Amino acid sequence: MLNPLRRKIQQVSADGAYDTRACHPVLKKKWIIPSIPSRSNAGYWEEWHPRN
Repeated sequence: MLNPLRRKIQQVSADGAYDTRACHPVLKKKWIIPSIPSRSNAGYWEEWHPRN
């Protein structure tokens, strides 16, 4: 979804469905700040991960 865009995106807001291990690396690679709330059944990820 982000690949065909030509504009520089600074921040993304999404619902908890996008709180996945696949979405966060894509956003980080493109230097996009995620504003995604954790899912209701979310657990901790790696210690360094900003989602925690």
